[in-house]
Amino acid sequence: MTEWRRVYVTVEGYTELEFVNALLVPHLAQRSLDVRPRVVSTNRRLGARGGVLSFGQVQSDLSRLMREDHAAESRFTTMVDLYALPDTFPGPRVGGTPLDRVRALEAAWAGEMADHRFLPYLQLHEFEALLFCDLDLLEKRIEGSEAGLKALKRQVSGLAPEDIDEGPTTAPSKRIIHHVPSYERAKRRVGAATAAEIGLQKLRAGCPHFHEWMTKLEALGLPSESA
Repeated sequence: MTEWRRVYVTVEGYTELEFVNALLVPHLAQRSLDVRPRVVSTNRRLGARGGVLSFGQVQSDLSRLMREDHAAESRFTTMVDLYALPDTFPGPRVGGTPLDRVRALEAAWAGEMADHRFLPYLQLHEFEALLFCDLDLLEKRIEGSEAGLKALKRQVSGLAPEDIDEGPTTAPSKRIIHHVPSYERAKRRVGAATAAEIGLQKLRAGCPHFHEWMTKLEALGLPSESA
């Protein structure tokens, strides 16, 4: 009988939660991985969840989870945006490419947690980068977005999704909202659904760091029956 390995994915918000449930859970189940997504706890006493306020808050939440499931075979990972990452997180913020920096930040985070079961992942530069793998599918879900998204496509022409920067007005979500203001209200409804429709194959091709994370998670389980 195949023994499944538990993989906890702590995410920043409910859009990411829906994304993990829609795509990662069924995909990694093919490798006998029991993926359990959860939104980061921001105030345990009040039962509040969502948003990364400080490194200490995330570290405390993850440490508690890892104590609750202390099995050697369990694994713990994250899906947290690099954009607006609090300065309290360990690791360098300057020098090298964004990919260099995010890898250094992940390594520093793993060092702080000091548990081989922890595999941190920071999204370059935020969840919305995934949507830039196919903005046409976002257009299908937001009425009246055609002209705005056409202008956005011209603006980011030649940029890979993970190369769209983390400026306060030029981060992936900020660019979408600038051209399609209704996205700000519709994010949870359309964000995860659009990324799921784009599909893992196209997301991995367009976002190399995301692909690296998926490869690490797949390696935790058995070979896929469809491979």
